[in-house]
Amino acid sequence: MKTPALAFGAALLLFAANFSLLAQEKDATPSAPVSNLPEDPFKNLETVPEAKAYALEVDRTRGTISVDAKDGEYLEGSHFANWKWTMKAPRWGRYFVKLRYTSTMPKLGVQVKLGDEVVKSYAPRTGGHEDHKIYSLTMGYVYIPKAGEFPLNLLTGDKSKGPAFFVKGIDFVPAPESDEVAQGIDGSIELPAGAAATFSENMRFEPKTEKNCLGFWTNADDWAEWVFDVSDPGKFRINVVQGCGAGNGGSEVAVLVNDSTYKFEVEDTGGFQNWKTVSLGVVNLEHPGEHKVAIKPLTKSGKAVMDVQKVILTPVREG
Repeated sequence: MKTPALAFGAALLLFAANFSLLAQEKDATPSAPVSNLPEDPFKNLETVPEAKAYALEVDRTRGTISVDAKDGEYLEGSHFANWKWTMKAPRWGRYFVKLRYTSTMPKLGVQVKLGDEVVKSYAPRTGGHEDHKIYSLTMGYVYIPKAGEFPLNLLTGDKSKGPAFFVKGIDFVPAPESDEVAQGIDGSIELPAGAAATFSENMRFEPKTEKNCLGFWTNADDWAEWVFDVSDPGKFRINVVQGCGAGNGGSEVAVLVNDSTYKFEVEDTGGFQNWKTVSLGVVNLEHPGEHKVAIKPLTKSGKAVMDVQKVILTPVREG
């Protein structure tokens, strides 16, 4: 049996212990709320540097074929609308299809038909109808087989001349003929003619087996661009495989690699498909990720600048 003194001492110790715990809880920093969401697996990834802009100005609107709503015929149905144009194409080639519009609707089904080719998509809300709210929706791409006139139709899943959705026009923007290119296992990067986007009115990719090149380069304002991915950066020697018909040599051409510029004079090879490799120097591709190469004529001394089969970037091994 505890004496009154022992009982009082035990109670005093218990009170002191509880007071200490309360004080610790009061002073403790609140813990962060527990989340059942998984940790972001990409939070520590570094931002991949972007390719630097070309040192020379290029015209990215060149070669784009556009039609505007004001020039089209609009036919409205009960649950759809149809636009009609006749589009004039100056050359053959592959083009991205981009719909210009404004919308306050959540989304609207849209379909473009050019000749026998069809692309479909959904147009999201743009937030308003002011000029700065005009959106360019990339719907896909079509191949224009030849120069000439083609029937062009735009079908929309609701009214598209107001009040909630306004069509502004359609743009056909030059696109590469083949898929993206990337660095080879040996470190080299080959940029074939078919992988170039041709911002041009005359120049285009010639797919015939005996050609397989960029040809019809009869206008010095036409230019070409390759966009490619690098996994193993470093220094590379730039080689251009070019041909030029007899008596047509002497044009000056710039090769733009990101923000570096290399110039050369086109050599007369005796034929536009008589290929010769021209070595231009060494460029440093400093980071992995996207890089760009463009060929931009500066002058034209003959009936055509040249034909180009490909550009090759060969690793320069040091040491």
